[in-house]
Amino acid sequence: MMSKVPWIVVPGLFLAAVPVLPATVNLRIDAGKSERTMSGGLGASFHAIETPIPGSEGGSGWGANPAPDDETGWRSVFHYADWLGLDWCRVELEQRMYEPARGHYDWNGPEMRILYRILDWAEARRVDVFLQQMWGNTAWNAYPELRADPARRVHSAPLSLDDFADGTAELASHLLRVKKYTCIRWLSVNNEPGESFSWWQDANLHPLSITPGLKAARKALDSRHIALPISGPDWTDMPALIPSKIDFDPAIGAYDLHSYWADFDGHGSQAQYSMSTTVARLADWAAWAHARHKPFFLSELGTMAYGWGGNHPGPGSYESSLKNASLVVRGINAGVDAFNRWSFLNRGDLDGQWQLLDTWDAKNGRLLPVFKPHPNAFWMWALLSRYTALRSEVLRIRRQGGEVNGIQRLAAAALRSPKGQFTILVVNEAMEDMTGTIDFINLAHSIELCRYRITAAQRDAAVIDLKADKVFALAPGEASWQDVLPARSVTVYSTYRLAPADNGVQAE
Repeated sequence: MMSKVPWIVVPGLFLAAVPVLPATVNLRIDAGKSERTMSGGLGASFHAIETPIPGSEGGSGWGANPAPDDETGWRSVFHYADWLGLDWCRVELEQRMYEPARGHYDWNGPEMRILYRILDWAEARRVDVFLQQMWGNTAWNAYPELRADPARRVHSAPLSLDDFADGTAELASHLLRVKKYTCIRWLSVNNEPGESFSWWQDANLHPLSITPGLKAARKALDSRHIALPISGPDWTDMPALIPSKIDFDPAIGAYDLHSYWADFDGHGSQAQYSMSTTVARLADWAAWAHARHKPFFLSELGTMAYGWGGNHPGPGSYESSLKNASLVVRGINAGVDAFNRWSFLNRGDLDGQWQLLDTWDAKNGRLLPVFKPHPNAFWMWALLSRYTALRSEVLRIRRQGGEVNGIQRLAAAALRSPKGQFTILVVNEAMEDMTGTIDFINLAHSIELCRYRITAAQRDAAVIDLKADKVFALAPGEASWQDVLPARSVTVYSTYRLAPADNGVQAE
């Protein structure tokens, strides 16, 4: 009987496929060796901006929120945020919301009440907030040439840096001293400056340096004795570290960047956007920040490599979600202190379907009657965020194997929560299953690791029953187990035993 041989068809050629043997990987986790403690965790972007911004000039950083007094809608939003275990969230606003005229502050407008909703939730759950002023969007402090056109005005840097800084400091004073929020840990004064499309530009729409803005904001905060650290430079898209460009270090207390074009090695992306290049740059920036005793955040992440714009589904696809998971796991090992997914709520019809939670009916231009998880994106992020606690230790992990055709396709990171719970994140990017051997060394006591997993078979599923499908019992001296790591999957091993209805882990 003749065996059946698979064939690969190439234009003009017929080649017999070479059988692929399963890749193997060995992971060794040292429970006695902490590499560092993260200064944050994993979350997703909230925004309080509801006033429409012409075209796509504000990206998708507005809309899709319940009304400020919609108690039912916000209860649903926060139910999903709790279930995801979001614990480090970027919360976005614009100066127009609270200072519509120079020196005139409106602390009770509809968008400010949305902001308070979000901050009240964060305060109650002990979530760390990275407060992000996206742009000014104020006619009173825009360049005169840009004031009349809302689509151009939103891109204007402040005409008066002193007025801009005074307003920003008044916002901080109001939120920290009047509203008494302790959840606000970091402040960024402008979104993605330095680009041709950015929101810190001169009268001719040429990008300006953000350094004077950072210095002015720091001075204004200091004059009010507000110690809230500023984070910067908030650049995109994962630029290489060039020390000569960093002239703002004294003004900031943390570094942060964005990543949107990273893709798997070998997928065909430009070399500067390959996963290995992106991770190498993350490591460079993390080392630079840590050497100055400052954290380093990936304050926005996603990928446009699989399509974006309008209502394109690419940002929420299975491939994008798997790439994001790989970037987070590799980034943990590279030194990143917190990760913020763009974004939790999003209209999904402005520059792509970035949302984790569907709240917007794009066809009818209104909120959905029932909010629901966005397939792929929501569930894959849940695997990362549900079983990881704020300010966890990163344990030393050593990997052997996991390569396919010379490219490393296996990413793994190990965390220990402040209360001693273990979580191991494993991403198999490959098209093939891998056989894995995983062991702890220096394990001080017996533990049980629950396995949670998402595979490509669950692509586009509306609902995934995230429950432990296997338990591994480990003891000192007997802390090794074997498992099959399915192709294009994310696997989590955790001492957290969470039922599908349980909320995720946030702060301990």
